[in-house]
Amino acid sequence: MCIALAEGCKEKIINSRILSSLTKVFPDSNNGEKIEKATLLKNEPFSFQTAVKINDNNMPPVPVYVRVETDLDIKYISEYMVGYVPLTRATYYNTDDFYERKEPGLYPDMLLKRKINADVENDGFWTPRLFEQEQEYLLTINADSFQTLWFTVNENCEDIEPGNYTITVSFYSAGSNRCLASETLELEVIDVELPKQDLLYTSWFHYDCLADTYNVDVFSERHFEIIRSFVTEAVKTGMNMILLPAFTPPLDTPVGKERKTVQLVGVDFDGKNYKFDFSLMERFIKLCFDCGITHFEHCHLFTQWGAQHAPKIMATVNGEYKQLFGWDTDSKSQEYSFFLKSYLRALKPFLNQVGVGKNILFHISDEPNTKHLSYYENAVKIVSEELEGYMCGDALAHFEYYKNGSVKLPIVVVSSEEMDEFVNNCDKFWVYYTGEQLHSGYSNRIISTTSARNRVLGLQMYVSGAKGFLHWGYNYYYDTLSHGLFNPTYNPCGCGQVPGTSFVVYPKANGEAIPSLRMKVLYEGFNDYRALQLLESFIGREDTLRFVKEIMGEVNYKFCPANRELFEFRQKLNEEIRKYI
Repeated sequence: MCIALAEGCKEKIINSRILSSLTKVFPDSNNGEKIEKATLLKNEPFSFQTAVKINDNNMPPVPVYVRVETDLDIKYISEYMVGYVPLTRATYYNTDDFYERKEPGLYPDMLLKRKINADVENDGFWTPRLFEQEQEYLLTINADSFQTLWFTVNENCEDIEPGNYTITVSFYSAGSNRCLASETLELEVIDVELPKQDLLYTSWFHYDCLADTYNVDVFSERHFEIIRSFVTEAVKTGMNMILLPAFTPPLDTPVGKERKTVQLVGVDFDGKNYKFDFSLMERFIKLCFDCGITHFEHCHLFTQWGAQHAPKIMATVNGEYKQLFGWDTDSKSQEYSFFLKSYLRALKPFLNQVGVGKNILFHISDEPNTKHLSYYENAVKIVSEELEGYMCGDALAHFEYYKNGSVKLPIVVVSSEEMDEFVNNCDKFWVYYTGEQLHSGYSNRIISTTSARNRVLGLQMYVSGAKGFLHWGYNYYYDTLSHGLFNPTYNPCGCGQVPGTSFVVYPKANGEAIPSLRMKVLYEGFNDYRALQLLESFIGREDTLRFVKEIMGEVNYKFCPANRELFEFRQKLNEEIRKYI
């Protein structure tokens, strides 16, 4: 049974307003400026929020149901409830001013999917009470704290018919069926599309974390179901490259110790020659293709921080399954060199066969230091002939690795003192950051920083000419160096007490991924990048950079605008694009 809606909102007993996606609404404070209208392009998502709170402190909590009325097809609108997570520590030790807050408390981050315009029925017992049917996250408004709904228009990036639309969000009392508050956003869809995303984006998938979190066997049927959910959410927010665990990735592993085995490639060694079974890798790749992934990132071929050893590689040797290489293998050994060459010669035709081709990035060693240069150079020599014509690159901070030819595709930490050397001398480079660059205005996406500090990365990357972005933690739920296991839904400061540094997605109990507002905001930054590319296609790069400078001033990796300033920049960019269509 569906209940008829009461007419109009006759009393303003709820403090409500529509806000941009860049506002972070806290339980005790809503400092965001109200927005009444906005523009977007035909094939991009646009997010906004509605924050609500009872005005009268003497009123009891009011259960409500929500109605969205729009002349846009309702299928284009997704609705979430913003979930608060408890931060026991909000800052890193070397902080700056670009935080929403610096105190422990409840911070907005989880996006809990709600059914939009759910049927409403009277399921009350003692008194009438209207309930949204099949709604997992019900909404109750109270005087003590703000509650926030997050709406994303065109989450699946379809082509929306251009034109002017209104979206009205109304809150109805579940007891009286009375409209308590209503807010309207005017939205214009401009008749032009963003160009296809050519910016490559990867955030490292930690498959062992999912296996341990859900207590399932690695690459079991259930594990693959969970992986699919997490990959699907990643693709929705612009991730188009994924870490391929051919062998257990040698990341965040203490010297001499190991992480749970996650190896897609079967290896058989008879004492002389190697045979490789790629059937499990093929299944994995097909799953990722189904979810929308277009590129892959091969796990590192040598250990982290210097390429001095081999990663853990398991094999069947004369009928016995055991570890073949690992910490006790010097990376310069002939045995490992022979293995790598044999493997890569078998891998390349397989990649062509399954449709990956050369849409794959190979890594040598993560974050090598200058003192490891000789090991790194030797590692490159071992595989360079086999990987000719493929993308090869690593996260690093030192220009010397690029200058001497060891790294063809540098992935540069944004806080590197040598960043200008890369920007001025590299035709192609990527950027990355960790949880430690939380000073001097450097971009980051931890939970307590401003959303502008997160989203501005797209603008920074366009201005600097970066072609890709890498982050080390999409779903890393271990603590430092893979010790322990934390659940970010109630312990988001789990890795080194830097809130959210190692993840942007939460594990739901049923094996599904819960997205965060941070991953959606970062995607908005990537779409800003694409919008700048679109303007460049009309007026050229020089004039596009001039446009940016006139509005935002000098943009570098220490540039961090206010939330409202960045929102208004994108609206001005849309207006500039409109002139040329």
